[in-house]
Amino acid sequence: MKAVLNTVGRVPGNGEGKIAGRYRVLQTLGQGGMGTVWLAHDELLDRHVAVKALLLPESLTPAEREEALQRATREAMAAAQLRHPNIITVHDVLTHDGLPTIVMEMLKGRDLKDAVAAEGQWAPERAAAVGLRVLDALVAAHAHGIQHRDVKPANVFLTDDGRVVLTDFGIARLEDQATITESGLLIGSPGYIAPERLRGERGGPASDLWSLGATLYAAVEGQAPYSGTSPMTVLRDALTRPPRPPERAGRLGPVLMQLLAREPHQRPDARLTGHLLRQVAEGGPATTALMPAPRRANRRGPVLIGAGLLAAVAAVATTAALLPRSAPTTPRPAASADTRPATSAPVRTPSATPSATATAARFSGPVDVCTLMTPTQVRSLVPKASPKGSADEEGCEWTADGNGVGVSPVPLSSLDSAWGLSVDEATETFVNRLNGADSGAVITWNWPDVGIEEALTQTSKAYQEVNGIGDEAFSYELVDPRGQVARHDVIFRTSNVVMQIQYFDAKKIGDNESMRKGARDAARWVAAALERQG
Repeated sequence: MKAVLNTVGRVPGNGEGKIAGRYRVLQTLGQGGMGTVWLAHDELLDRHVAVKALLLPESLTPAEREEALQRATREAMAAAQLRHPNIITVHDVLTHDGLPTIVMEMLKGRDLKDAVAAEGQWAPERAAAVGLRVLDALVAAHAHGIQHRDVKPANVFLTDDGRVVLTDFGIARLEDQATITESGLLIGSPGYIAPERLRGERGGPASDLWSLGATLYAAVEGQAPYSGTSPMTVLRDALTRPPRPPERAGRLGPVLMQLLAREPHQRPDARLTGHLLRQVAEGGPATTALMPAPRRANRRGPVLIGAGLLAAVAAVATTAALLPRSAPTTPRPAASADTRPATSAPVRTPSATPSATATAARFSGPVDVCTLMTPTQVRSLVPKASPKGSADEEGCEWTADGNGVGVSPVPLSSLDSAWGLSVDEATETFVNRLNGADSGAVITWNWPDVGIEEALTQTSKAYQEVNGIGDEAFSYELVDPRGQVARHDVIFRTSNVVMQIQYFDAKKIGDNESMRKGARDAARWVAAALERQG
C-alpha cells in the first residue's frame, strides 16, 4: 500500500499509540483486505515512516496462524534485503498484536493509477520510460529469487522528487516457498494477473513481466487489457481471450502485445523487454529482431492462487477462475469453517483493481438494513417473525423457531465498516467472497435464534451466478450429510456495498428449489430497496 503524506486525515485516538515501543502512530493512511497502513514517527531515528500490519484470516487455527505469521515474516525479511532506488525500502520487520508488521520508507507523491486518472492517458514514450524503472526493480527482485506478483498501476509510485518506486511487496513470494496468501486469497488483482497464474501454475519472472505489460497498457489506454463488466468476466477473459489491441499506444503497442502473450515462453525476457522499452522511450520504433526463439513452457506444478480458482478452470467459459479451498466466511449466523477462509483478497494491500463499471460510490454512510424489506415480504419468508427485524451489528435478521433470514453488509476486512467503501473496494470484497464459494468445503455453523443451538457440519455446494440482483451476484448452498440443501446464501454487490443474505427454513430442507427461491427473493427485494435509497 502506498504511503502519501498529502492525502491522509488524522484518525482520533491514534496519535498516542506506539508500535514496538518505538514507532508512534500519527495517522491511518489506509485500511484494506490485506491490512492497515499507518504514518508513524520513528522516535529512535527521528524520521517519518509507513507501518503496514498484514491482516491474517480470523478463522485460522492457532497452528495455521503461527505458520502464516512465520511465512509472512520470512517474506518481509527477504523484501527488506532488497536495496534498489526503484524498490520501496523496508526498514524493519516485526510482530505487532500478533500480526506481521513492516516498517517502510515514507513516500510523498502519487501512484500511476491516480496520475492517469488525473491527467488522462499517457504518451507512449512517457509510459515506456516509467516501465524501464519498474523493470529495473523487477530484475533486482528476481535476482534475489523474489517475485512481486501484484505489479499494477496502484503499486507504481511516482514521488515528488522524480523517483519511480515499485511498492507493496506484501504478497511477494520467494521462489519455491509457500506464502500467506495460500490461505484462500486471490494472489494479485483481476486484470493484472498473468494467465498462467490463473491456470494454477506457479508462475515466475515472466508472470511479473506480463503484469508490467498490463500496467503500461493501462497507462496509455486508460484501462487494463481486460476490464469486463465484473471481476468474474475479467478473470474468464484473461484465461480465454487475447487482450484488446491497444488504440493509443503507438510504437509501444507491439511491445505490449508481446508482453501480454498468453504463454510465458512467448514473451520477451527482461533483457529484450528493456531494449524494446528503451527504444520507445527514446522516440524510436521498437524493433522485434531480438525476440528469442520459442522456449518450452516451464510448468513446475501448481500454486494455490485462491479459494475456488483451479476447480473452475475446466468450466471457465461460464464461470470465473477460482481455486478449490473453502466457502465464504459467514458473518451471521455464527459460523466457523473447518477449511481455511475466503476472506478478503488482495487489496488495500494489495489495493483493489477498478472494475469497468466503477462509478461514484452511491452509499456514503450506513443504511438501516431492517427497513430494506417490507412487512409483507418478511411475512412471505418468515411468517412468525416480527416485521421490524432485529438489528445485528450493521445488519438485520428476521427469525422464528425453525425459520430465518439474515441480511448483512460485508466489510472489506474485519477492521472496516461495510459502509462507505469505494466501488473498487466493494468489488474487491465481492471477488474475495466469490473466491471462497466452491464445492466441497466443510462448514460448521449454528443459528440459535432459529433454534439451531448445536453446531451443524455441512458441505458447501458450488456457487451459481445470479442475474438481476444488484450489479453482480452469486449464490451457494450448504448441504447436509444426506445431500439435502439446508441453507441458501446469496451475495451481491450494488455500487459500493456488498450484501450477504442467508435463508433457512427447517420445513423446506430437501426442497432445494423452495430454499433457493426464498434466499433469492430476499436478495432481490433488498437490492431493489438499496437502489431506491442509493
